[in-house]
Amino acid sequence: MKLLLSAAACDPYGGSEGIYGWYVVSALAKKHQCFVLTGARHRSSLEKAATEGLIPASLHFRFIGEAKPWPSNRLQARIVSWLDFRRFAKATLSVAKEWNCEVGFDIAQQVTYTSWRVPSPLWKLGIPFIWGPISGTEIFPRSCYSSLSLQARLFETLRSLQTQLAIHSQAVRSCAKMAFRIPVPHQQAIEFLAELRGKQDGVELCHNFFFPESRMKALHCPRPAVTGTHPLRAFGAGNLEGRKGVAIALHAIALAKSKGVRVEYHVTSQGPELAHLQKLSAKLGLSDQVILGKRFDSADFADALSKFDVCLLPSLRDGAGLSIMEAMLAGCVPIVADWCGPAEFVTNDCGFKVPVTNPKDMAIRISEILCHLDGDRQKTRRIGEAARAQIRVSYSEQQFLESMEAIYAQA
Repeated sequence: MKLLLSAAACDPYGGSEGIYGWYVVSALAKKHQCFVLTGARHRSSLEKAATEGLIPASLHFRFIGEAKPWPSNRLQARIVSWLDFRRFAKATLSVAKEWNCEVGFDIAQQVTYTSWRVPSPLWKLGIPFIWGPISGTEIFPRSCYSSLSLQARLFETLRSLQTQLAIHSQAVRSCAKMAFRIPVPHQQAIEFLAELRGKQDGVELCHNFFFPESRMKALHCPRPAVTGTHPLRAFGAGNLEGRKGVAIALHAIALAKSKGVRVEYHVTSQGPELAHLQKLSAKLGLSDQVILGKRFDSADFADALSKFDVCLLPSLRDGAGLSIMEAMLAGCVPIVADWCGPAEFVTNDCGFKVPVTNPKDMAIRISEILCHLDGDRQKTRRIGEAARAQIRVSYSEQQFLESMEAIYAQA
């Protein structure tokens, strides 16, 4: 089939949405002719990929927008990316109509961004339109606002207001209603988008985050021998926003410390909450145990990741959690909040899901888990292997393609 794919973010060398967009379009190109609308920011990366032989003959690109540099401030960059996406979405229809006259597409699909708040006009092409997989329906729990900085509280408040505006947008509702299918990554998203669509028919679960076999193999590095001599090592990543729950994790590490258990925590990414979290770490007396905002010195990400025992990221608003899944592939034990995306791929056999109550109680529960894992390193290794198997089996490229093929066949 000839697929028209809207992928505002698509970067073979990027992170988050960019690498996810690349995973999707390159996977679908193994079975179909794929014609991709993407942002002009990714032109140089895709041209580099072409010179390295990474782009097959079945994958075609057209670029929309301008390739402007990102603002240095992460919060400003987030706002700019959102405004860029709105402009991108509006521009896709005219470009798609012209391309459709040349090619004659069978199906149109939005791949990235995975957000419902900005509707795609591609349902107007007169061919089956698949909106997603999308998410962004997650709501930050009110009971956990006390864990946020003032800036993060303001952001979550504004996001809640924006959600209400988007719910009443006629363009959003029309897109939800007219889409042939809306694949979503977790149960909460089904309930939310079914109400927006006016019916549940056509809204279905689809584990949208996945890894090609090459990435799975790259993350499968040998792990060090099991000993109890080194401190428990915890990993975290993802844009450092309040929603990631790192503040709760820091309180949990401080509680573990008071019980005689040392946990060394390395969060490799940066973001708008970085300064707040650094101050909190110092206040809790964890400066010698916690590294925030510094990437690995090692050139081999997978080798560095294999040295960690735990992935600690109790995110309170995540549709999926690519960094958590990568850590699981490396054999880390995930400790997540029992909330939306991570609660779907972390099972009781391969990790720990902490009930979302309030920051104090969650920190206590996490500290208990950390102390338990520190005291039984053999069990920690076994759970880590189960975590690796969970992602390999349930979140492979083949599994994703089978899900998409079933939807395409219906279309």
